Amino acid sequence: YRKMKLFHFCLPVWLIVLEYLHLSLSVTVTFPNKEPLFIALDKTLVLEAQFHLQPVERILLRTWELKNAEGEIRVAEDLKGNNNRTSVEKNGALLRIKQFRDSDYGIYKITVTTHNGDQVSDSREVIKITNPPSPSLVMQCSIQRVGTQWDSPVFSWQVDGASVTNESGLLSTDGSALLVKSLSGNYTCITESSQGRSEVSVYVQEPALRPTPKPDTNGSDCSHTGLIVVVVLQTIIICVLTG
Repeated sequence: YRKMKLFHFCLPVWLIVLEYLHLSLSVTVTFPNKEPLFIALDKTLVLEAQFHLQPVERILLRTWELKNAEGEIRVAEDLKGNNNRTSVEKNGALLRIKQFRDSDYGIYKITVTTHNGDQVSDSREVIKITNPPSPSLVMQCSIQRVGTQWDSPVFSWQVDGASVTNESGLLSTDGSALLVKSLSGNYTCITESSQGRSEVSVYVQEPALRPTPKPDTNGSDCSHTGLIVVVVLQTIIICVLTG
């Protein structure tokens, strides 16, 4: 009776241990970044998942599926894409789609099936971006020290005579770099230390476009369109050093 009671007590524990061992040996599939992926039309999409499996496990099948408003389709299976724009690399972990279309947006799911029938999957959403990110320039201010000094220079900036503060979010941590969002105006970097105060100014004028000349078609049956864009950038650098 005691042996039977012990058996009934230990059986659930054994089952839990066996289940844990099975899970520990199973393959896992994850996207390192779970955030939605933004991509513009006609660009190339690259989605890469990570596989983790034990030596005793063997992958039998890898599938990539897309789910959106048009339904759910399989875009790749067993290392092959469903069209000439789709390819699979890195043993099925990487999906590449060229010339991205409107019908390609949605939720992508990768599913891995092992030789013993276990299936694991992970998903990531791909969203259309209509306006590309706006680029910006960074002006870097530096100063050459003379000999040894006990302190470090303090940087400050002015744009068209107005001071730029750290609260604006346009300055680097040490103040030496300024994020430029508009390519027009008078930019001044001021440094001050125990060795003195110095300034450097850069005046940037908006590009001026010259009229496009009309193409000369005399003596020719073909019409040619000429486009000449001339960008004029005037830069004045003034350095003043007071010690």
